[in-house]
Amino acid sequence: MIKAKKKFGQNFLIDPIIIYKILQSVNPLKNQSFLEIGAGKGALTRALLNKVKMLDSVELDRDLIPELKKLAFSVKNLRIKENNILDIRLNKKSTNKLRVIGNLPYNISSQIMLWSFENSESFQDIHYMFQREFGERLLSSPGRKSYGRLSVLTQYMFKTVSLFLVPPESFKPRPSVESIFIKFIPISEKKINSKEAIMLQKVTKLLFTKRRKKISKTFKDLLPLNKIIDLKIDPDNRPESLSLKDFLKITTYLLKRKNG
Repeated sequence: MIKAKKKFGQNFLIDPIIIYKILQSVNPLKNQSFLEIGAGKGALTRALLNKVKMLDSVELDRDLIPELKKLAFSVKNLRIKENNILDIRLNKKSTNKLRVIGNLPYNISSQIMLWSFENSESFQDIHYMFQREFGERLLSSPGRKSYGRLSVLTQYMFKTVSLFLVPPESFKPRPSVESIFIKFIPISEKKINSKEAIMLQKVTKLLFTKRRKKISKTFKDLLPLNKIIDLKIDPDNRPESLSLKDFLKITTYLLKRKNG
């Protein structure tokens, strides 16, 4: 029997009730193509197969590949890719938008979110299972300790919907914390490599690396005090108090100044 590997952060989903809830929430259709991140032992893979046109499942653990390939050999709409999802680049020009789904390991959840930003133009929507603490960081609002740079960038790129919590006993091995299932819908006009997004990344990196400082002190060489006030932002605020709208005000001002 193949055991979960700590180096991959594996917790295999085994709960048929949760798998049913996932399918109800995702509502896969026969004419749709899906990309599954981390097929694992194939519990969710099998549940999706008879509901979608094509399923591409990515799995890095080579010990799991033989059984997954046996499954793929028995059907016509499953392709197994032995790869690290972070190394896969999708065709942004394709008119066929993918639906993405995955039960993600905590140790690379941040990296997969950054990968999702990079490839968002290829997606219709995304459904990810995270450990609860990490998922709530993505959904967090200003003023909370969990609110940070990744919260801002996620909410800039996607509309987010918290779907449901998943108890530890739904997995094997059993994790020590709850998980959360979240839907992400790409905002079509937002591109992570646009001038606005690149500046937003710089602004959030600068501020959240000094999150205990007042923004007026962090910005003293970039944004005059009077300009912060003109933007209707309290200069005594700290980064976790700023909304996405506030960050975009600062971003827009810095872009205009840069472009003269």
